[in-house]
Amino acid sequence: MARTPQEIFEHHATALMAGDIEGLVADYTDDALFITPRRVLRGKDGVREGFTTLLGELPDAAWEVPTQIFEDDVLFIEWSATAEKSRVGDGIDTFVFRGDLIRVQTVRYTLEPVT
Repeated sequence: MARTPQEIFEHHATALMAGDIEGLVADYTDDALFITPRRVLRGKDGVREGFTTLLGELPDAAWEVPTQIFEDDVLFIEWSATAEKSRVGDGIDTFVFRGDLIRVQTVRYTLEPVT
């Protein structure tokens, strides 16, 4: 039985908080798009690269996702994360689901030093 978008995101969030990059990548289609303001990353290798960068910028972060709006096969979230030396207070992502995987994710955030 296919997972719902809510179930996929629940797994995604658990893997993110655990720093489990391969667990994250498993939630994406083979032809996934991971879109950032800097570039478009493609496929599972692109997703892996995107999360390697994100988790490298925010190692062992505490994550908060106060806004989750699901509508059919689309999810909009607002998030923040705080690590020892860096933080994000304005993260915004959109996910588009296909079947029981993520087909497209947009990611935008501002990385700031912790002072």
